[in-house]
Amino acid sequence: MPLSREAHVPFISLPGSKWSYFGPDGEKGWPKKYPFCGGVFQSPIDFHNDILQFDSTLRPVELEGYNVSSDVKFLLTNNGHSVKMNLSSAMRIRNFSFRYSAAQLHLHWGNRNKQEGSEHTISGRHFAAELHIVHYNADQYLDLKSAIDKPNGLAVLAVLMEEGDFNPSFEKIFSHFQHVKYKDQETIVPGFNVRDLLPDRLDDYYRYEGSLTTPPCYPSVLWTVFRKPVEVSAQQLLALETTLYCTESSDPAPLEMVDNFRRVQEFDERMVSVSFQQGRPEERPPSKVVYHDDEGG
Repeated sequence: MPLSREAHVPFISLPGSKWSYFGPDGEKGWPKKYPFCGGVFQSPIDFHNDILQFDSTLRPVELEGYNVSSDVKFLLTNNGHSVKMNLSSAMRIRNFSFRYSAAQLHLHWGNRNKQEGSEHTISGRHFAAELHIVHYNADQYLDLKSAIDKPNGLAVLAVLMEEGDFNPSFEKIFSHFQHVKYKDQETIVPGFNVRDLLPDRLDDYYRYEGSLTTPPCYPSVLWTVFRKPVEVSAQQLLALETTLYCTESSDPAPLEMVDNFRRVQEFDERMVSVSFQQGRPEERPPSKVVYHDDEGG
């Protein structure tokens, strides 16, 4: 069975780097070790009306190869900061300025007592969790590692998540959490239609230039954050918030993996492009959403 060829790409961080969300290596200290974290074009941000600008040229996101055969095996890893699943580079975004190939996806979340774990916020509102699907510029770079610190290097599709109905597509990942409870544990996830993790509408989003939300915080990311959240059940959220640990299985003081989201960053003198008209009803008649699956299996 073929394994996604991106299987050994590091989780958007420098090899051997040490950082966390809290404590002595926490977020406030990131800029000391990683200067970009204290620099410009940082993410995540809050989307509020004062910085939003309608852009009539923004087209629905076009996906290719996202319906992945179960013969393809994805590697799911607990890296001590999040749970990450490597993706096939045959998964692509088509209609950006460059052709971007998928490398991995990962999640950010809160805790069982305060389900406010999204990184991006809308008018100050946090959502329960956030999914990031990370792509690299395949027109200019060979892989994620070589693109990660370059201008136009990365494009991330971000999905806001909230409590609601059970989500069978997310369960294809969540059902494997017991096998990656501790840092450095890995398991195999059969391929599935990754498109189903995204909202129905791919023409309704925020777009801006920003950064990685984890060290080294390179300002190399073109962000596309879908406006409408997807639903996962209360039980699924609880599994996300209570199953995983930041520490290895042998650690005598296990540290729960919770609240693994970066705080909202300053967004001075920049605008966010949006594909929708401000003040226009969200449930307008849908425009044509183009979805290519000619190489997806």
